[in-house]
Amino acid sequence: FLFQLKAQAPGSTEELRCLQVINQQQEGSSLEDLISNQSCLKLANTIKAYVATVTENVIRRSAVKEARRSHFNTSEGQVPPKTAGKPSAHLTLRPQSLAQDGNSRRFGNLSQSCRHAIARWEDSTIHSHLQNITYRDGRLRVNQAGKYYVYSQIYFRYPSDGAGARASVPQLVQCINWKTSYSQPILLLKGVGTKCWAPEADYGLHALYQGGLFELKTGDELFVSVSSLAIDYNDAAASYFGAFRLDL
Repeated sequence: FLFQLKAQAPGSTEELRCLQVINQQQEGSSLEDLISNQSCLKLANTIKAYVATVTENVIRRSAVKEARRSHFNTSEGQVPPKTAGKPSAHLTLRPQSLAQDGNSRRFGNLSQSCRHAIARWEDSTIHSHLQNITYRDGRLRVNQAGKYYVYSQIYFRYPSDGAGARASVPQLVQCINWKTSYSQPILLLKGVGTKCWAPEADYGLHALYQGGLFELKTGDELFVSVSSLAIDYNDAAASYFGAFRLDL
């Protein structure tokens, strides 16, 4: 840097003189004399201009290098990495009825044991979120291919209709379905529970959870169906559905 100062136009001698003054300063001494020194002001401006030039050159070289890397990845068929977060979704249940969800024809042919598709989920509350995955009408749609952990929990709340109804011991079934380019959905996961509740109970409660790791492609869809819509809709932490991508 001193060599560059010497190579500059006349006036650099004063700037070198300022460097000598700085070198002679004792540790802890006041800088007021330097601030009022015109030679030191010129030196400060020279250093500022030099730093600006070096910074601009570094930024320019970095931009050129990044552009070359991006061009190489594109020409090789590689997609540049996205700056957004990894795909993930966690949905919580919204109140619904058999009239709203019982008609599951638009979800395709479902198993009789899981014939009620759940079409109403919350995706933007304090308990839920959606990131780089699309949600619409009960379905999660994959936007980026990869290995996904898919999970769901349903909190059943069966009412009591008397001793005879309790003796029938209802079967509680929860299914996670996978919709690909095929016309009909594929059963991905199935959880089953058969519970007996106390005779004096007004209703029975049981939570079914299941999850698994699957290779999904862009455009694949996921949705949940159940054996009965006798579910506790008032607890956002009890019934949920989600998926997130893992880098494996």
